[in-house]
Amino acid sequence: MTKLVISKIKSPSGALGEIERGNLAVTNQMPLSSWLDAELVDSLLAYHPVSVRKVSRHYEVVSGFRAFHAANALLESEEVIPVRVTNDDEIHLVKGALFELITHSLMHCPDAIEAREHVYRQLNKLSTTLRKTYGIEMPNKLSRRKLKTLLGLKGRRITVSRRRKSELQRIMESR
Repeated sequence: MTKLVISKIKSPSGALGEIERGNLAVTNQMPLSSWLDAELVDSLLAYHPVSVRKVSRHYEVVSGFRAFHAANALLESEEVIPVRVTNDDEIHLVKGALFELITHSLMHCPDAIEAREHVYRQLNKLSTTLRKTYGIEMPNKLSRRKLKTLLGLKGRRITVSRRRKSELQRIMESR
C-alpha cells in the first residue's frame, strides 16, 4: 500500500471513465454525510481499497471508485489516503472495473422494481458505450437478456425515456 495525497488522484478517462460514471449512476444517492464521517474513511478504505495507476503527473483511479469518491467528498484535498498502485495494462483494468461494477450491482440488487430497472438501464447504456466506442464486449453470461433475468426483470418491458431536445440544444449541437 502506498499513501497518496487526494489532490494527486483524478477520475479516469476513456473506457475506465465510462465504467466509473456507470458505477456512480447505480449507487445509492443518499448524502454521504448522513451515514459516514471523516473519522470512518480509513475503515471504509481498508475494506474497499482504491487502486490507481500513474499517468504523467497524477494518478487515475482504476478500481474502488465509490470508496474514492466517498473519501474525496469527506476529506480535505491535501489529506493522504492509502491506495494500491498498479501497472496492469488497459484491457485488464477495464475488465476488472467492469467485473467489479456488475458483481456489486448483482450482489446488492435493490428491492424496488424501479431501482432494479434503473440499474439495468445504466448497465445496458454502459455496455452499448463500451462496445461502440471502445470495442469492448460484455461477457455472454451477462448479455442484455441474461442481465434482465439476473436482476429479476424477466418478462418486463423496460423502455428508455427519451427527452425531446429544446430548440437551444439543437442550435448548440448544429454549431
